[in-house]
Amino acid sequence: MVEQIVRDYLKKAIRKHVGLAAGLLRMHFHDCFVQSGGPHYPVPLGRRDGFSSASNETTIASLPAPSSDASVLLFNFSKHHLDATDLVALSGAHTIGIGHCNVFDDRLYPSQNPTMDKTFAKSLRRTCPAKNTDNATVLDRRSPYTFDNKYYVNIMNRQGLFTSDQSLYADSRTRPIVTSFAVNQSLFFEKFAAAMIKVGQLDVLTGNQGGIRAQC
Repeated sequence: MVEQIVRDYLKKAIRKHVGLAAGLLRMHFHDCFVQSGGPHYPVPLGRRDGFSSASNETTIASLPAPSSDASVLLFNFSKHHLDATDLVALSGAHTIGIGHCNVFDDRLYPSQNPTMDKTFAKSLRRTCPAKNTDNATVLDRRSPYTFDNKYYVNIMNRQGLFTSDQSLYADSRTRPIVTSFAVNQSLFFEKFAAAMIKVGQLDVLTGNQGGIRAQC
């Protein structure tokens, strides 16, 4: 009954605090990518935990930063055998969750980034009135509490919060994929599920490596 127990528990927890959904996606991606609400898909079971949690600077440096452009992201993902479709699909996880001002305020100050919609920028400056403000905003203003394809609609309208988001529409290699997901939510869900399963199978621990943590 483990799958049903976990599913029921998570449904209750996410109803109380939707941010947990974004946190779980982030944890899955970071753990598999480094050490290695929406679509329903079977998650392959049996992946072992590492014996330690890597939270040092080397680990953080291995992750694609929100300030990365599409070229950096594509190169970073290709090292893990993930292609452009995987990149754009996994970036769609930014349809839920929040972003802190200090992660994107370089797009507002000292001057507005030209790739950002003016009305959107004006709204963000109300949340982040100065550099390094200790505030946060939702990643997707169109539907912040729903896992859907509005993230792609946002970046087509120059309303991506991070450089890494907006660059996907600026780059000719990823722009058609963004457009296809913006007009076809089912396609996005299909590709997101496939990419998440691929990420979950990166550098799987075997033999005497890893185990099942009693405490996370």
